[in-house]
Amino acid sequence: MAQALKFHTVVSGKTLTIGNLDAFEGKRVEVIVMEEDVQRAAVSASGATRRRPLGLYRGRFVVSDDFDAPLPEDVQRYFDGDG
Repeated sequence: MAQALKFHTVVSGKTLTIGNLDAFEGKRVEVIVMEEDVQRAAVSASGATRRRPLGLYRGRFVVSDDFDAPLPEDVQRYFDGDG
C-alpha cells in the first residue's frame, strides 16, 4: 500500500528537520520543495484565514466596458493553438 507524507515547515538556515520517517525507510521516495511566502505559509498552516473586506480595492483601478469582449481573430488563434 502506498503511503503519503505532507508537511509544512519554515526553513531556517541550511538544515531541514522532518518528523518520523520510519514508514519510508528503505523505500523509493520523491521530495518536492516549493517556495512560499513565510507569512502566507504561517496563515495556511494555522488554518486561520482572514477575509478581505468588500470594496477593498474600490477606486484603485478601472475595468473597461469591453473587458469581456471577444478577442481579435489573430489573437484568438494563439489561444486556440493555431498561432
